[in-house]
Amino acid sequence: MTASPGPSPAGHLKRRTRRASCRWSLISTPAHAPPEYRNTEEESRQADSHANHLQGRVRVISGASSGIGAATARALAARGARVVLAARNADKLNTLVTEIRDAGGTATTRVTDVTRRDDVEGLMDFAATEYGPVEHLVNNAGLMLFSKWSDRAVDDWDNMLDTNLRGYVHAISAVLPGMIARQSGHILNLSSVAGIRVGDASGVYSATKFFIRGITHGIQVSMISPGVIDTGWADKVSNAEGKQIAHDLSEGAIHQDRVADAVVYALDQPIEVTVNDIVIHPPPGLVTHPQARSDPTLPHGGRPPDAHQHTETEHLS
Repeated sequence: MTASPGPSPAGHLKRRTRRASCRWSLISTPAHAPPEYRNTEEESRQADSHANHLQGRVRVISGASSGIGAATARALAARGARVVLAARNADKLNTLVTEIRDAGGTATTRVTDVTRRDDVEGLMDFAATEYGPVEHLVNNAGLMLFSKWSDRAVDDWDNMLDTNLRGYVHAISAVLPGMIARQSGHILNLSSVAGIRVGDASGVYSATKFFIRGITHGIQVSMISPGVIDTGWADKVSNAEGKQIAHDLSEGAIHQDRVADAVVYALDQPIEVTVNDIVIHPPPGLVTHPQARSDPTLPHGGRPPDAHQHTETEHLS
């Protein structure tokens, strides 16, 4: 998410518009400039394409105690980002922060319930005090609790609405004032393929992910929609039939590190590039080997040699 600055000096800055977002970049050199400063646009662009745009940046990651959030924290910290990890499980957060620091990364943590607005606002204040203004938000905290409409699992539905809807809105609201004031920043929302296609037992969960797709396109931020990730979520489903469906789906799960790779790709871009929408899923009919989900270092990611994970990228601008 980037807001537009005021008018730029003529001949120096050119405005590039990508849908509703505006970014500024130095892309031209005045004709009266000395020869050594002319025709450097391509050289600058090539250098920028190889730069690390994550180094030293402040990232807040919700739902960071496990799964995609934890994998993303490791990946961003490994690229030099200063990460602030948020979740409700203090023990898991502290263990992860120790792991990142031992590997040479910079990380801290704050226990946060994203369904509580004051908790989330306190998280952003804490991040700013510890490391400086929040430049990137990875909105990741979420619940996936399967059940059919006839099951009337209203408690599960309410929990998903509170976490997947209010949690995302609370985080966006908390970082927007600073990003608007600085006229820079990036919000990345983790969605799901369930926000594109609805399954028999994913009605309410899919509705929350359609909501995320709606707010992402509305405020022009990045969104990643992975397929099933085996993070133990199936064990949290209380409905018996929904739990069985969840376990069956987990047999074809994608390893969370693959999603973290996509997060790094979306965030590690020069200022004139916005990656809007990435959908990640295994090729149709492929069931990943169970061992691959616990050991991504295996050859071919634990998949058969002729199988390759498929990534769709939409609205890349």
